[in-house]
Amino acid sequence: MFTVTYAGYNVEEENYTRIFRPMGSGAYTFVFFVTPMHVYLDDSIEVAMPGSCVLYGPDDIQDYSAIRDFRMSFVQFDARPADLKKFGLQTMHVLTPECAEDLDELLKKLYSEFFTRDVFYEERTASLLEEILICIAREKTEKHLNEQAGRPLYNLFCQARYTILSNCDKEWASTNMCQMVSLSRSQFYKYYDDFFGVSPMADLASARIEKAKYLLTDKHLQVTEVAKLCGYASIHHFSRTFKEHTGYSPLAYVKKTTLSD
Repeated sequence: MFTVTYAGYNVEEENYTRIFRPMGSGAYTFVFFVTPMHVYLDDSIEVAMPGSCVLYGPDDIQDYSAIRDFRMSFVQFDARPADLKKFGLQTMHVLTPECAEDLDELLKKLYSEFFTRDVFYEERTASLLEEILICIAREKTEKHLNEQAGRPLYNLFCQARYTILSNCDKEWASTNMCQMVSLSRSQFYKYYDDFFGVSPMADLASARIEKAKYLLTDKHLQVTEVAKLCGYASIHHFSRTFKEHTGYSPLAYVKKTTLSD
């Protein structure tokens, strides 16, 4: 989870101001430039136009200066490297996302939450920060897909995935899945894994187990009914799969959740 430690919105300094932190700030810092800046990265200097941003690691040198007017927004936060890794964002790298207006609005809300300090402001600021990172990461993914001419196919697979997982109680065979995108089985499995990082059958199994865990908390349902509602014709297959995923048999899971109530 992210913990926002400080924030600034539309911060204005004197013209030509230069920020220089040779030892870093000790925390991750997301900087959003409102006016043009020179950004010093190792041995290079980049011009960051309005709407550009940089993510700095805790120990990264922060070095940037206004070309003339100085205005920027920022968020300083603590996080585990693993929390950031999934977004695929590089530190010390200037980005100019097309979602700059959305980022500006999110930063404004985060700044307000941080200093208003209303109930659950820590959770709200963390949520807004994650939304900022998601906005950038999604745009990077979409841009890559467009460059690879894979966007239409990705959209088609997203729709197929939605249909499969939201109807996980139905009997799904590879043939049914492949027909939705008009590809062979080998192509379907390859693209599914490329796009979502999981095989279609493993994805379906996970969705069924998550649904089963929810239904098993309903004391009016028998295990056999839950199995059927989750797409399992065989109670034995359901029990075996459920234990593989959770470490508990369905009945043991029911007892566990009952005792914890």
